[in-house]
Amino acid sequence: MNNKLKRFIAGVTLVSLTVGQTVSAATSPSLCDNSGYTLGFFNGVWNTVKGASDGLTALQMAAPSTVNGKAVNGELFYNHTGCDKFKGVGCLQDIAETFVQRANELDSSGALASHFEYFWELVAGQGELSVIDRIVALFSTAQDTFTSIRNSLMQAIATDTSLLLSSPPTEADYAAHNARLDALATEGQMLMLVAHSQGNLFVNHAYDHVMPEVGTSSVKVFHIAPASPTLRGEYTLANIDLVINALRAEGGNTVVPVNLTIPTSSADLSGHTLVGTYLDPSRAGRQAVIDGVTAALNQLSPPPQASNIAQGSFTVTMTWSGTGDEDLHVYEPGGSHVYFASRQGQVGYLDTDNTVGYGPEHYYATCDANVLQPGAYQLGLVDYRAADNETATIQVATKDGVILTKQFATGPATMGTSATPVMTVNVAKDSSTGQFSFSAQ
Repeated sequence: MNNKLKRFIAGVTLVSLTVGQTVSAATSPSLCDNSGYTLGFFNGVWNTVKGASDGLTALQMAAPSTVNGKAVNGELFYNHTGCDKFKGVGCLQDIAETFVQRANELDSSGALASHFEYFWELVAGQGELSVIDRIVALFSTAQDTFTSIRNSLMQAIATDTSLLLSSPPTEADYAAHNARLDALATEGQMLMLVAHSQGNLFVNHAYDHVMPEVGTSSVKVFHIAPASPTLRGEYTLANIDLVINALRAEGGNTVVPVNLTIPTSSADLSGHTLVGTYLDPSRAGRQAVIDGVTAALNQLSPPPQASNIAQGSFTVTMTWSGTGDEDLHVYEPGGSHVYFASRQGQVGYLDTDNTVGYGPEHYYATCDANVLQPGAYQLGLVDYRAADNETATIQVATKDGVILTKQFATGPATMGTSATPVMTVNVAKDSSTGQFSFSAQ
């Protein structure tokens, strides 16, 4: 494959942490963090977790580290890439997902999103001014490569169409993002949400979810290279961004106008990548991002509940997909059973008990190292009074971010207090240093 084309395709991240089984640990001499600001990054498509994490790191290096004397902590709001699960064919799942999201923003009736023939025309390069045609025009040697891709695609469609589109990860990503935002809002954080490319479709959904809870003064958005036709804040889009500007071929004003003029660079021929173009220190895109994020950070103020917030060494947040009452139960190592009827444990407290629908339920463990108990904290779920076949999302986090998110089917309703075990949080204490570490499974 032509080297320029390789770099172009590697840069097409149209298109944050995975909802799954991965377990990580956090250690720190300080059990809690009163940063006040969370810089949440929503990555684009075809980004691995490492690539998205690198993007967050680059963004943190550009953004202010403190505002009004308070630290700004970064968190990754990862959206899945089909490439991880389905290999080459799965990358098309990301494009299909983007098509559906953009189509739904343009046409809320859902009619446009149902016309997947438009998506296949885009992928297969049919019709005038398609994205594929534009790439081939730029890289004349690409035609043979795309012919091979089309042939492989047609074979994949015949055998694995259901695998490609039957269960896109969008809803799971939305649920994971919502659960974390609910927790951060409950903890009184000011939220600065930054998105790149397709991540803007996710950040719009995230903003619309959390804004009614915290108010417009406590959550702000800055969009970088937005693939979304609607925005929730200020943005920057470069004149050389071939990926986003090519989306105008879909017709009408489907992407926002260019508001940044910068020279091209051989380091990123797409003009689209976060690090290679928009955070490139040799061009003006980086300053545009810094100015936009800084201005938004300075507009933030604490949510109304912030003055009454107690921090947690680790937190557990549960949300669910419908109305009714799902209950979170926490069994502490010392024997305490924390739930709606006994909200104070030896270690933690259930400060939010939602009985009407969607959540959250929120448990936090003490920041006092003399009170925090090492051992296994068993998490349980009860469908107390809710519709069958809902989906509950349970998320565990420390001050360093999310360590595990899982989803569970619920039902039938029991009106009881005997919980089904679903997850375990393990707290360990180093006998020589006194430091605690946290993991979940």
